[in-house]
Amino acid sequence: MSKIGLIIKREYLSRVSKKSFLLMTVLGPILMVGFMVGAIFLGKQEDKSLNILIHDDTYVVSKPFKPTEQFNLMVFDTTGTKNLDDAKESFKNDESLDLLLYLPETIVEMNNGSGHLYFKEAPSTKTRMYLERLVNESIEKLKLKELNVSLDTYMRLKNKVSLKAIDYKSGKESNVKVKAFVGMAFGVSTFMFIFMYGTLVMKGVIEEKSSRIVEVIVSSVKPFELMMGKIIGIMFVGLTQFAVWIILSSIFGSIAMGMIDSEFYSAANQSPEVIAGMSNVQANIINTLLEINWVLLIGLFFFYFIGGYLLYGALMAAIGAAVDNETDSQQFMVPITAPLMFSYLIVILSIDNPNSPVLFWCSQIPFTSPVVMLARAAMGSEGLWWQIITSMLLLIVTFIATTWLAGKIYRTGILMHGKKITWQELWKWIKYKG
Repeated sequence: MSKIGLIIKREYLSRVSKKSFLLMTVLGPILMVGFMVGAIFLGKQEDKSLNILIHDDTYVVSKPFKPTEQFNLMVFDTTGTKNLDDAKESFKNDESLDLLLYLPETIVEMNNGSGHLYFKEAPSTKTRMYLERLVNESIEKLKLKELNVSLDTYMRLKNKVSLKAIDYKSGKESNVKVKAFVGMAFGVSTFMFIFMYGTLVMKGVIEEKSSRIVEVIVSSVKPFELMMGKIIGIMFVGLTQFAVWIILSSIFGSIAMGMIDSEFYSAANQSPEVIAGMSNVQANIINTLLEINWVLLIGLFFFYFIGGYLLYGALMAAIGAAVDNETDSQQFMVPITAPLMFSYLIVILSIDNPNSPVLFWCSQIPFTSPVVMLARAAMGSEGLWWQIITSMLLLIVTFIATTWLAGKIYRTGILMHGKKITWQELWKWIKYKG
């Protein structure tokens, strides 16, 4: 076995056998599914019955309000003998009351009026939206009556138009935002793994350099062989962990999805309109997901994960060799990781503007393409194939050039101790011919 192969084996086995690796490999999927189940639980808590006291200075807006299973609406003082302060006092003293809704007289007269919602515990967005809709519908009916316009006439005039995005070539409806979210998930995963395992390379080099182990190792292998062995060994650690996460997440995710479906249908079993609407939404999402070229996307994910990791791993190995501790590495980490952070932001922005020129250029630039190109591949666009090829070629060429530069820094810095390194010093190491 070659020397690089021995270093790869040493790095891989020493890390996968650690208890911390085994613990995080199992805990990672459990935590992710746990957050999902926690979100379901919190959503369920929002469905608890709320007692809402209403103080209506108009005496007419709240008349049509009727209690529901979730919202127990109680109008305070229909005679007009008490004011808002009395309502607040009653709300304060009655522990069974959750919210106090105050409707001032001006709320009907003004087109953009506002009421007040007092709470003991902050209400959910769902509750606020329900009460706002209730008040707005009541005010609309009052104004229609004042203008002598029937409700049927108003409903015929009121439109809610939606625009479907249809590809003129295939004639199929396409939800670009759903595809963008899928691409963002792949891009953010790539960002996370590149950053996490790249940092692991840097820390490993710093630890070996600080303990002087590296001085023994380089007596039998070349510094460049040591750098490449460490980078590739940790890459295999990352791929192993990622593969286990996919398997466990699929198993736990299937269980969680079953819980989500159960929660939804149990809550909506008395509302056929909700179920029908949800079925249409689910059908549109499924059709959109089927339009994605998953073979291409998964293949690109592994290519850009490996390519991006090798690119940034080499740079971080060079940083680890140049400094004596993690504190000193901060001045070098910021400019190197800035493009990676920028690509993360670009992927998020791609949801609202999938055809942005910035998105195109960032998918070509090697320091941002490992994250951004995945988002573009999920969304799909005209001429994407040649853009993928140029992006991959640029990444390979840049990786080779960057690894050569990082190797020169690594070769000199791996044995340097006790000296504060500057950018000027690094440039001298790169120019050194030896």
